[in-house]
Order: sequence, then C-alpha cells, then structure tokens
Amino acid sequence: MTKNKKCADLVREKYQDTLKDYQSAFDYFEQDEDKRKPNEDYESYEDFFDYVNQSGLCFDFVSVDTFEDQDRGYWRFQMSWGGPSDEFRIYVDYDKQITHIDYWFLDWGDGASIRVDEDSLSYQVCEQFTEFQTEVA
Repeated sequence: MTKNKKCADLVREKYQDTLKDYQSAFDYFEQDEDKRKPNEDYESYEDFFDYVNQSGLCFDFVSVDTFEDQDRGYWRFQMSWGGPSDEFRIYVDYDKQITHIDYWFLDWGDGASIRVDEDSLSYQVCEQFTEFQTEVA
C-alpha cells in the first residue's frame, strides 16, 4: 500500500490531483496563443485534448467478466499502471450514452473509487474519449 494508507484514504486526494492537472492544462490552452506565457509542460502539445490523450496510457473497453465479480463492461481511460494506478471507468447504456463515470485508485489488491461529477472537467475529458470511440465503433 502507499505509505500504509488504504486506497479509500487516498482516492479523493488522487482524484483532486488529476483534476488540478487537467485544469492547469485546460487553462493554458484556453489562453490566446499569442498571449500565453511559456510553459514547457504544455508547449509540445497541440491542444488540451492532445495533452490529455498523450498523458494517459490507454483508452479501451473492458468486457463484462474480465475481472472477478464484474457484471458490466465499461470504457477505461487508464492514466497509470502498476502499483499504484488510476483510471476512469465510463459506463454507457445501450444507446452509448454515459450513465456514470467512476475514478478508481488502485494499489496491489486494494482499490477505491469515487463518482465523477457531471459538471467536472474530468467528466468532459471522458466524454470526449467516449464520443470519439463510439463514433468509430
């Protein structure tokens, strides 16, 4: 475990860190390109979506029964892997509309999640990935 804390103790903090990172990148790319202050963290990316896309590991579909006690498939935007790892799990209905999104923080046999608020930037990020995938699928 991460410094003897359970994932349930860390999940909100880790989610806030991710949200803060996205917000900083979003704010940077929302500025008029001519007025942006140099920022080496973002300068090599075309736009906000490019930044998010390249900062994550993968976006894939996890079929039902992939994991024990998994009764439903979901889209996964995985940001890190190993111990610890974190990801968004995006659940859609038969019409490919998002029903809800959970942020998961996992660490070697432990895991915890929180529901992502529909008004959050991370929800918008997951919507973009899901819309693109369901358009090409």
